[in-house]
Amino acid sequence: MKPYYQDDWATIYHGDCREILPTLDKVDLVLTDPPYGVGYVTAWRSHGDPQRVPVANDKDLSILSAVWPLCMALLKEDRHWYAFASPRMMGPAGAILEGFKHVLAWDKGDRGTVGDLECGFGEAWEAIFYGMKGRRPLNGPRPRTVIRRDWSATMDPVHPTVKPITLLAQLVEWSSSPAETVLDPFMGSGTTLRAAKDLNRKSIGIEIEEKYCEIAANRLQQEVFDFTGAVG
Repeated sequence: MKPYYQDDWATIYHGDCREILPTLDKVDLVLTDPPYGVGYVTAWRSHGDPQRVPVANDKDLSILSAVWPLCMALLKEDRHWYAFASPRMMGPAGAILEGFKHVLAWDKGDRGTVGDLECGFGEAWEAIFYGMKGRRPLNGPRPRTVIRRDWSATMDPVHPTVKPITLLAQLVEWSSSPAETVLDPFMGSGTTLRAAKDLNRKSIGIEIEEKYCEIAANRLQQEVFDFTGAVG
């Protein structure tokens, strides 16, 4: 399949990852933010907000169930993987992401707090499943399972569930080496690919919605940021 976008470091494919993944070569890291299976349309955005839109294939976790074996088939031996998940769907997600080693907690700080404002706790974290195919040491000092990155999607308002580049860069640096290849089969607006490029890793992203492919391509053409020393 012809890439939607390609440069020396990143390749984007527009289409269904279930069709594209079997055509790809092996990769060194799978890092992805798949649909959470929660029928996401956030309630806190105003009705006129262009990001108040459903996420594709988010009615349940069937897409993750279909795609994950394809990802694991592409992952080389002795390599890591990460997959984001909703705290409310950790049981079903964990059953699909079998063999995970840890569930990391991304603490989004006060800006990421959602939920019942009167009778509930502020839900300000998301889960990140982490696992290995074989065994490979993490880079740098032993990290904690709680990662603090203050965040709200309004800080990068191009996709309803966008993740911060600095968080993704941290995961990329812990679990890969320069010139290795990172795969994100649910690419969204390309933050994983941007993080990989900034850290001199190659990357492959797949996205089913063309508007996000365009945003990701533009993101990749921006000036490279310096994430030297992100481990810690």
